[in-house]
Amino acid sequence: MIKNILVPTDFSKCSMYAVKLAAKMAREVNATLHFLHVIEVPVVAYDVGMVNFESLPQAMFMRELADKNMTQLFKEGFLEGLNVKTTIEYDAIYKRINQYVAKNDIGLIVMGSHGASGISELIIGSNAERVTRYAECPVLTVKKEYNNFDVKNIVLASNFYGEADIMFTEYIKLKRLFSNAKLHLLKVITAANFEPTSRSKNIINGFVKQHKLDNCSVNIYNHDSEEEGILEFSNEINADLIIIGTHGRTGLSHLINGSIAEDLLNHASRPVLSIKIDVPENEHDVLFPEV
Repeated sequence: MIKNILVPTDFSKCSMYAVKLAAKMAREVNATLHFLHVIEVPVVAYDVGMVNFESLPQAMFMRELADKNMTQLFKEGFLEGLNVKTTIEYDAIYKRINQYVAKNDIGLIVMGSHGASGISELIIGSNAERVTRYAECPVLTVKKEYNNFDVKNIVLASNFYGEADIMFTEYIKLKRLFSNAKLHLLKVITAANFEPTSRSKNIINGFVKQHKLDNCSVNIYNHDSEEEGILEFSNEINADLIIIGTHGRTGLSHLINGSIAEDLLNHASRPVLSIKIDVPENEHDVLFPEV
């Protein structure tokens, strides 16, 4: 059961989509709603623990603006009756969010995202992408406003070798939010990661039996790439939500291997729920194992 939902906000139109959706979710499960605004101002840190802003006037101005925006946010009618907490911090966004998640028992992060593409995606990425990479709890990203977030069809994409069990454990905690949804279990087969259909079906059917699923479908989908296969299948069934696992690769590993979850976050028009998978990456634990 989710007790706390975090919304990192910069008060932009896109982040307000996440604010409104998170408010609906918090009301549905009687959770506390946390708003976190992180001010990224260059700082100089000293060994003795003191921190000095390189531009104090800029920091003060941004803090005053954030206080004003947070006050304005509280006047929104859709927050009435909810238990809401607000925090304004200075730091790198993804770092401060991780600290906040651990300290406040956050069960879900809801973020607005513009996505990223081209050279921006390759070099910089988006804040939502970085949060997804580092977050220790599920992250739901949205790119538009939902007046009625009625989730009827969910795509859960995985290889179903073992990581899906971890994803499903986290999904169960959120299931009350999607109680009327049908789960479409999806395994994308590519030329580079070929597997006979019969074997794939046996693996997914074993997953269905293990977790006693009834309102679900089993789907084997062939495509040139895993990401495009997930997107295409989601379009075909008009999915309301995509669930994907991520190993949260960083550094050289991230540059070399990339992340299907982050690619989906950047390119999918639908909401994407990413779930961290804390297992060693071997042939049975990665999303689409090499053969």
